[in-house]
Amino acid sequence: MENPFAPWRDLALVWLIFWTILFVAIPGIVLYFAQLYLRRFRRWLRAPLLNAQLWARRIEQGTQRTSARVANVPITLYALGTRLHITARRVWRFVLGE
Repeated sequence: MENPFAPWRDLALVWLIFWTILFVAIPGIVLYFAQLYLRRFRRWLRAPLLNAQLWARRIEQGTQRTSARVANVPITLYALGTRLHITARRVWRFVLGE
């Protein structure tokens, strides 16, 4: 004796398989093309990013040189003042005979 719901069971299985394929295949296809075009986009973007990195490095080096020159002035003046102070103190002690 055959089950009276057998055709509906078969139809439900086909329907379930159809929806499973739909829910798996569509995101899979979307992800495939997304990573494909993302790879192309990264390849296209590489040259402008390298150029931007080059300019950022140039600006950084120029800023470091300028800041080193600016900071060098008070450091040099302070060191010169300290040297003159110590030299004057030793000369003064020598003159006084200490």
